[in-house]
Formats: sequence, C-alpha cells, structure tokens
Amino acid sequence: MARTANIENEEPRTTEIDMTEAEAEEALKEDMRANEMDYLNGILEAADDVDEETKEIKIIRSGKLYFAFSVHALSDDDMYEIRKKYTKYAKNKRTGMKVTDGMDNAKFRSSLIYNATVAEDQEKLWNNKNIQEALRKKGKKIINALDVIEAALLPGEKEKVLATLDELCGYNTEEDKVNTAKNL
Repeated sequence: MARTANIENEEPRTTEIDMTEAEAEEALKEDMRANEMDYLNGILEAADDVDEETKEIKIIRSGKLYFAFSVHALSDDDMYEIRKKYTKYAKNKRTGMKVTDGMDNAKFRSSLIYNATVAEDQEKLWNNKNIQEALRKKGKKIINALDVIEAALLPGEKEKVLATLDELCGYNTEEDKVNTAKNL
C-alpha cells in the first residue's frame, strides 16, 4: 500500500537564511571594510607580479636542444597595438565605414613572440645582426627580427610559445583547464 504524505499539515523547512538584497549589499560592504587592508595588499602584490614572471621556452627537435629564450606577459595595450598593426582594413562600399579585411597572421604571431621575449634574449637572438646575416646567406629573406622568428620557429613551436604567453597573461590557467574538463 502506498503511503502518501500530508503536505498541508507539514511546516515549511528552510535551510538557507533569507536575506533581502539591501541586507546582502550591506553585508558585502561590511566585509569589504573589515578586510580592506587585505584587499589593498592583494591588489598591490598582484600588480607587482604582472611584470616579473617569465617562462623559459626551449626549442627542441628530435631530442636536440637548439636554443632557448624567456618570455613575459604582455599588457592589454601592447596586445591591442600589435593586433591593430597587423590587421588590414578596407572601406565598406555601402556604409562608407572602415571594416577589418583580414590579418597578417604570421607577422601578428611573430610580433607577439618578439614583444613577449625578454629584452636580453631579443638582442641575443632576434636582433642579432650575425644571425640575420647567416640566415640571409642560407637564402632566407631576412629584413627584421620578425623574419628571424619566422625562419627559426616552426608553426607548432610558435603555437606552443603563444600558449605559454597565454598562461602568463592569465588565459588557459590550470583552473580553466580543470573547469573545462569538469564541463565535458
């Protein structure tokens, strides 16, 4: 025999504290006031860490280390300027407005790598006149540092450098990867 519950006679049970929006906002403000110094110190420490972290990139093929260099995070402004420099624009005939008409993806990616490379390694590798001249003698068309990057790195290697750069810039963190895996 099925047993039915008498819902009308049961009292509602609440496990959460009901709070109005105003009360919740006040509680948040109170928490902010109580922990203001912790928040300020955290922001200042985070701002200091932005420019300091670097990662070493090793170019290894068939088990042989060819060279290594270090990269650091790029700012939003730097990334915006690089993207703008290598994006082509055209005037829309109907509206007369300027619209994007493509991007020089190879130069864009090489420019990100160049600008993320620490200054010491830029001079040793990408701006090195001896390396540029040696590559020209090998038949490579080398005009500037970006051409050295394009001649020295394979497309997959560039992708790995850019993935490391993404991590340094706060994208594709371990937490993001874990959350992505959980949602699959």
